[in-house]
Amino acid sequence: MLSTKVRKRRVASYIGAGIVNGIGSPVNSVAPAITGTAQVGQTLTSTTGTWSGSPTYARQWLAAGVAISGATAATYVPVSGDVGKAITVRVTATNDKGSVPVTSAPTAAVVAA
Repeated sequence: MLSTKVRKRRVASYIGAGIVNGIGSPVNSVAPAITGTAQVGQTLTSTTGTWSGSPTYARQWLAAGVAISGATAATYVPVSGDVGKAITVRVTATNDKGSVPVTSAPTAAVVAA
């Protein structure tokens, strides 16, 4: 039979490993999405998608796969420099077990206003 001290140590090691609470790194089941018209001056809106693991979210908008400086809000308004480029949004979900990035499907290429 295990002593109380040994049992407490084992339980503490399980808790430290995240086994007792059952929560690991965030897991994505529905990818982030973008709605709106890919046109200069028109607002694009992103969703975070669906995640397990009780995460918080950070967004980064991309034009043709390149991060757009300062574009980290839930919405983005394309500018003339985006014309001809597809827009995506990368959502990074984070909890105390880790971070996982997932990128949306691209919009059509941005068109001029």
